[in-house]
Amino acid sequence: MPRKARRIAAIDVGTNSIHMIIAECRGRACRVIDKEKEMVQLGEGSLGGEPLTEAAIGRGVDALRRMAEIARRWEVDQIEAAATSAVREAPNQRRFVREVEKAAGIRVRVISGHEEADLIFRAVRSAVDFQSGTALSIDIGGGSIELTVGTESEIFFTASEPLGALRITQQHLAEDLPSAESLQRCRDRIRKMLKKPMASIRSLGFDFCIGTSGTITTLAELAGKGEPVAAGLRWLDRESLVDLSARLASIPASERAEVFGIEPQRAGTLLAGALVLEEFMRGAKVNRMRACSAALREGLIERALAKADSSPRRDGGVRRQSVNELAERSVVDREHARQVARLALRIFDQTQSLHGMKPSERELLEYAALLHEIGLHVSYQGHHKHTYYLIRHAGLAGFTEDQVAALASIARYHRKAKPSIEHENFQELPEAQQRFVEKATAILRMADALDRGRKQAVRDVAVDVRNGRIAFRLRQRLDARIELEAASKRSRFLGEVLEHDTSVAIERGSR
Repeated sequence: MPRKARRIAAIDVGTNSIHMIIAECRGRACRVIDKEKEMVQLGEGSLGGEPLTEAAIGRGVDALRRMAEIARRWEVDQIEAAATSAVREAPNQRRFVREVEKAAGIRVRVISGHEEADLIFRAVRSAVDFQSGTALSIDIGGGSIELTVGTESEIFFTASEPLGALRITQQHLAEDLPSAESLQRCRDRIRKMLKKPMASIRSLGFDFCIGTSGTITTLAELAGKGEPVAAGLRWLDRESLVDLSARLASIPASERAEVFGIEPQRAGTLLAGALVLEEFMRGAKVNRMRACSAALREGLIERALAKADSSPRRDGGVRRQSVNELAERSVVDREHARQVARLALRIFDQTQSLHGMKPSERELLEYAALLHEIGLHVSYQGHHKHTYYLIRHAGLAGFTEDQVAALASIARYHRKAKPSIEHENFQELPEAQQRFVEKATAILRMADALDRGRKQAVRDVAVDVRNGRIAFRLRQRLDARIELEAASKRSRFLGEVLEHDTSVAIERGSR
């Protein structure tokens, strides 16, 4: 029977605006059935340690009362509400929370900057395919910005800085038409505040950049060229943003709404948001980023669903399930196996233009990595051969006989001898399969070397292919000198197979 749908309302009580979405969810699958937004500017007149003004509290309580009424008309099962920078910093935050609960029946949680960054990143992960890469995300709110570096499964860094669009406007760009001196002071302040987090971000390394929030999506719409790249996603390049910042600065704030066709409250703070984003992209050396409409409210729903989901997770379809069951029966080092599989897929994806393997072959490489050491519970001596035998005779569900043979061979060659026509298991494979096994084996051997110390010292591997050379750059979590030495040796076989020279180095500044 299909699961009963649950309806969840998520409310982001922000410094500039209050957003609500109502989602109908079955299991972890959701669809948004209603949205509501009001730009109440809770932080107007505060944000410097001052209390929320009476007018701001009144606007906020009224907006939340109306949103609560909409949510109850939808007969929601749950309301999740989180307040960010303006309420977080206000000495009268408890009064605001009490008045909202009294008037609207909503319990608002005041969250920290780091929790805010975590929730935003949850939303980004649900909206964007990371393709196993490392993402840098920025959210520009009214009072603060949230910066996060992470993957689909792990967060490496979060920071919250007081550089929100409303705050910067109130502090530095209060004039209707800011002077050149005001703009320069504003830029200097932003650069100074970004200096420390930018150093940490550059040391971690990342593969792509994503921006969230109404400020960034508005900037992307105004500066972007063409249609959105996908639902909820637009490209924004730095060159176009620089041009847009100059246009915004040349027009009085009182006229921007009409000139650009945007809300008056957004028009008043958009220049500040543009300057923050411009300096961020410059500091991070990002020339192009994706603007994503998912934000904190979607993160609230993701977290609510994760908490409610107490049912056993079935990881993928029948093939993945059978591979996992075999790994569990064999008592392998699951952390090592998962790390090798993750790094193998990172190398696969970044060398796609060279090896030309198909998505189905990518899947087999992942499974071979997950199972490459199952022969250890038979004996360390010759365990790669025991691994081959166990995979061939495990009765893995959902695979053809050819696929099982290829999978077993890839795992068998993760150490010792390379694939050879002299070996019986390799001889029996069709020629196309032999070529696939050779390429996949070369990637697996490299990935295995990247966890030589079994401590996940290598957080990620970035691959540059140019001028006949494959350059591997290791991003460290811990000291990865052992992995560097092992990978340098193993990379030679991958270079032979892909007909490129190779080099391996720890990424400069990587911690």
